[in-house]
Amino acid sequence: MSNLVHDPSQESSLPAIQTLRNRFRWKTGLALFAVGAVATVAVNRGAANDTDKIIRTYEGVAITLLVLMIWWVFFSGIRFWTRLMGLLLVGLTIVGGAMLCVRNVEFTGDMRPIFWFVWDAPSPSEKAQEWLNQNAPQNSIATIPEVPNGPASDVTDTRSGLTISAADWPQNCGLNGSREIAEPQCSFDWQNNVPKELWRHPVGDAWSSFTVVGARLFTQEQRGSLECVVCYNADTGVELWRHEDPARYETAQGGIGPRATPTVTENTIFALGATGILNALNPLTGAKIWQRNICGDAESSMIEWGMSGSPMIYENTVIVDAGGYKDKAVIAYDRATGEIAWASGNHQAGYATPRLETIAGTLQLLIFHGDGLQGLDPATGQQLWEYPWTNQYKINVAQPMLFDDHLFLSSGYDSGCVLIDPTTLQDGRPAEVWPPNKNMKLKFNEAVQRENYVYGLDDGILACIDVKTGKRTWKGGRYRHGQVLLWGDKLIVQAESGDVVVVEASPKEFKEVTRLAALSDRTWNLPIVNRGRLYARNASEAVCYELPGVK
Repeated sequence: MSNLVHDPSQESSLPAIQTLRNRFRWKTGLALFAVGAVATVAVNRGAANDTDKIIRTYEGVAITLLVLMIWWVFFSGIRFWTRLMGLLLVGLTIVGGAMLCVRNVEFTGDMRPIFWFVWDAPSPSEKAQEWLNQNAPQNSIATIPEVPNGPASDVTDTRSGLTISAADWPQNCGLNGSREIAEPQCSFDWQNNVPKELWRHPVGDAWSSFTVVGARLFTQEQRGSLECVVCYNADTGVELWRHEDPARYETAQGGIGPRATPTVTENTIFALGATGILNALNPLTGAKIWQRNICGDAESSMIEWGMSGSPMIYENTVIVDAGGYKDKAVIAYDRATGEIAWASGNHQAGYATPRLETIAGTLQLLIFHGDGLQGLDPATGQQLWEYPWTNQYKINVAQPMLFDDHLFLSSGYDSGCVLIDPTTLQDGRPAEVWPPNKNMKLKFNEAVQRENYVYGLDDGILACIDVKTGKRTWKGGRYRHGQVLLWGDKLIVQAESGDVVVVEASPKEFKEVTRLAALSDRTWNLPIVNRGRLYARNASEAVCYELPGVK
């Protein structure tokens, strides 16, 4: 005799379940998922570089999810309300889970995401902001000019201003903007003679570099809601003064804070913020002399990754690439008053610092904007020539490099490089010495030149190009999206990891000499070497090393 009890409700539910199984077209959904996964892997492997691989992966995943959503809503065979509730449940779970669990998202130079969850310890940037809130001086402006004493103070400050010498690093990329260290080399036996750390402390978010005059070290930082220009004692790292503006740039992919580097003259420091604020400040006290907003003056909009080109000095003017289409894309301001001396051009702003070069005996202002390279008369802004050069994102960052009367250009995002001749024009366009190729792709870093060779990070991998032919002589060293300096016959490479690496500047082969674990977090900032010291920073800390003895 059976102990089973007859349940009529089970009889009524079985046909419904069977019907649901028959109607649910799960095989189609599985096939769509498989096709999407295979296609994503295929386009990923066909990408030219790491950045393109990540972008194609994002696109592949997004398209696959969209197709699956369309299948689920219209073709899955399940009842409408079940489909709708399922879609809402999945969407709320993903969005709610992200909002509840993910505290912040950062990105590496090749667009790889870094997630900070609510249970993680504070990020380096968050720790730095907390330290600055507790330790930064309350008074931001120095009321009495402070003249720091120490080994770096071989130049005397006066109460009226600074004295700049050939030993200083007063603008982005050095005295002449070439990224070349013009002082005797140190010993590179860093294994047995380790560089001595003199000071280290937190700084606010920014991708700015340093400038240094005497014992004054200048940079830019984001401190909470305030965009700051900061002056430190180069010997001790102690803050001397800071100028604050209520402005903040922030994107997940681009990071936080300013990106340009201050330009220092004898009596003024010029600093451009990410949102377009251009300050002229007293270099001794930080007091404001004048201020403009270059985007407002140009009637333009801030470019996607923030205004990045550092101010450039020409005679009595300071020149910036503001962008826009109101005949004000390039603006020259009077250094003393901030009044507009001239404005010209129509183009989207680039991310490179304006540059002066003498080509065939004529001084020219080079503006590498989002659409290409312009040669202008620096006194009037009149266009001399223009060479179209762009990519899908209109991101041109690396300054052009002069070889005799030829200019080397390079950009990332699969753009490549080219050598042009501004002395030979065809309808106002320079002729190409050799045509564009993909042997050097400078994404958001610049290269250095030694003799007839270019050394730079080709989408994150160090490479050497023969500028006469455009051919690559070697490629090696995955330092990702860092920066490069030239010091005699050595390359000083700031790796994205934070390490500072020394590499032979030789076209024959790639050879790493030594390295120093200078910083421990994502670093896109250009380091500098001045008076035998290495100054490095990123978005959370700055450090100063005394380099071992001169050869």
